[in-house]
Amino acid sequence: MATLILTLPRTGLQAGSVVDYVLSPDGVAVGAASSAPLALLPSASTGRVTETLLLVGAAQLSWHRVQLPKGAASNSARLRAVLVGLLEDQLLDDPATLHFAQAPVAAKDAGTWVAVCDKAWLHSSLQTLEAAGITVARIVPEIKFTLVDLPE
Repeated sequence: MATLILTLPRTGLQAGSVVDYVLSPDGVAVGAASSAPLALLPSASTGRVTETLLLVGAAQLSWHRVQLPKGAASNSARLRAVLVGLLEDQLLDDPATLHFAQAPVAAKDAGTWVAVCDKAWLHSSLQTLEAAGITVARIVPEIKFTLVDLPE
């Protein structure tokens, strides 16, 4: 079945929001790309979608490289406090208002990437999607690469 990929607008979502989306038949290839109000999006209830992903735009994220202390990654209850401690000098906003997402794979004794965004903006958008009958399976970051000309 198909994967629905929704792009989260910078302004967040409201009930009448029009959302850009991609419908992929296999999670790799693009089957259709369009925009539609939340109520008219393809959904699991129509039998056309098995998984919904939410794409958070690069402009809504800040990225930070951190070195986690031993044991911090395995203790999720402590992980947020550890991240706040490691990032407090780098953050412009109050950490209580931010959502932190660690890269899914962190090698032992290696640094890891942490994406940070506004918690209220993200949670409000997720609640709007749930109210529209859309369950998000995963939230993924948009990543933009800058190509640098290397000297010859």
